[in-house]
Amino acid sequence: MKDITEGYDTLPPALSPEEEGELWRRYVATEDEEARGRLIENYLPLVFQTAERLAKHFPAHLDIQDLISYGNLGLLDAIRKFKPGEGVKFSTYCNLRISGAIFDELRRLDWISRQLRSKVNQEKRVREELEVELGRAPYDDEMAERLGIGAGEYAELRQEVQIKTMVPLDRKWDDNGDNDSGPVELLPDAKAPDPLNELIRAEIKEVALRGLSADEKQVLILYYYENMNLKDIGLVLDLSESRVCQIHQKTLNFLKQKFTERQISPYMF
Repeated sequence: MKDITEGYDTLPPALSPEEEGELWRRYVATEDEEARGRLIENYLPLVFQTAERLAKHFPAHLDIQDLISYGNLGLLDAIRKFKPGEGVKFSTYCNLRISGAIFDELRRLDWISRQLRSKVNQEKRVREELEVELGRAPYDDEMAERLGIGAGEYAELRQEVQIKTMVPLDRKWDDNGDNDSGPVELLPDAKAPDPLNELIRAEIKEVALRGLSADEKQVLILYYYENMNLKDIGLVLDLSESRVCQIHQKTLNFLKQKFTERQISPYMF
């Protein structure tokens, strides 16, 4: 596991009970910033311990350093609000504030509502129970019956539950970090050309251009591969639009016969 105290190895030694009491008296009486800073340093190990304990129950993609950052907010709040002399140990009070700050921040960042997450957890629990009982994955009707809902309602629940399958795009595929690739590297690019289609188009283009005059080749390439209209092609080739139209139609007739002979679909061109 990553060393959670990384970056905090220069902390001063822990305070003695006498030093701790004196700092609290100074801070409560005058809000002395130096005293406050020394108290924060003294209690930072509580943040480390709480973050490490909670991290065991959270998904692996949550960075423990983030949990520590959230816990630090709880520590600052605890020092600001703590009232010495009321019979409560600061470590006990602080641990509660640190845990609360971590959970509050995770809830704030969680885009799934509490109600939906409750449904997700219930569906998961029932599914696991049925898998044990049946020795196989349960069918939808079996899940609906166990949950006490109708088939239609269960279908809607499944749609809601599926959104939980989202994962961070920067997560690696293995816990050891040996594989640098993650989900983002495997997402298809909808705008990228299909390699197979591009290969087919290139081969068809090579076949199509054989036997054509220079003007016929130019019209074919500019119209189908450069997406130019007939008028613009005429300007490029110094021909009238009607002449370009004639060349275009003549070329299409020639290619249609050629493709038919070679059993090539014209829709692939």
